[in-house]
Amino acid sequence: MQKLRLAIIGCNNMGKKHLNILRQHFASYVDVVGILNSTPESTARRAAELDIGYFNSLDEITSAKVDGAIISTPAITHAAIGKELLHRGIPCLIEKPLGTTMVECRQLTKAAEESKEVLLVGHSENFNPAVIRLKKELRLPIKRINAVRTSRNCSNHTGISAVQELMIHDLAIVYSLLGGKNISTSLSKRGDLSWENHAVSSIKYPAGAVVTLEALRADVEVQRFMDLEDEEGNKFHIDFLSRSLSKNGSELCSGGDTLVNELSNFIGCLQKVEQPLVGGKEASEILRLCLIIEKGIPRSEKPHLANL
Repeated sequence: MQKLRLAIIGCNNMGKKHLNILRQHFASYVDVVGILNSTPESTARRAAELDIGYFNSLDEITSAKVDGAIISTPAITHAAIGKELLHRGIPCLIEKPLGTTMVECRQLTKAAEESKEVLLVGHSENFNPAVIRLKKELRLPIKRINAVRTSRNCSNHTGISAVQELMIHDLAIVYSLLGGKNISTSLSKRGDLSWENHAVSSIKYPAGAVVTLEALRADVEVQRFMDLEDEEGNKFHIDFLSRSLSKNGSELCSGGDTLVNELSNFIGCLQKVEQPLVGGKEASEILRLCLIIEKGIPRSEKPHLANL
């Protein structure tokens, strides 16, 4: 079988992780033919470090006749790059968030529809083995969800609220379970922290489910977990760091690799044997949910946020 030919655009943090996983787990049927960074100098330098070919432009990627592209550049660039590649007939895996505005998300989903090419969005926790198992075990409806997600990356000023920087991972799971219609939300934070570093959101759903999510960027021990209770009273606990799931105190699964699952889904889509686990429309609604919650931030205190 001929190997799939992939390009990685933005081969720094997440892009480098994608490359390593592809080399370690998919090398027998995937060939990363080159990378493209923001400048020719940084591209050539990173390609030399990683011992890989490189491109100088999107035109070169098109000429190389790749089977797919992984876009792991800053979110503000996703729409421009993704639209261009999709319209050129190149399927795309775009890291979360899909875009920074609803307009950008609509542009990308429209480009995928018009080109009839694959658009997969890397909302990584939805590929977490514990989350996949959870969805098989839950007995709907859900009564409550509580989640905490912290990061030590408090000195890096992103200009993005903690909702979009951290909470979005948990909101992607919440959306896949409960949707985002007819909800009421409230938002708060610690008085000594900025919205960039802390947010606590409460979401109430018409059927009675109550969701409380906390996102914190601070010099504290990293915690990433989610507790859920379903209508039958079953209590679930996910530890995202160990990718473990317990039900009523008994462990159901542990371990596995989230990024392997994400890339496996993308490869399956390219081989036309799978559908995107998180497509453009769902990713758009996840961003919309973030933006609805961020309306609780006073205008005078807002970081640089996307707008509806």
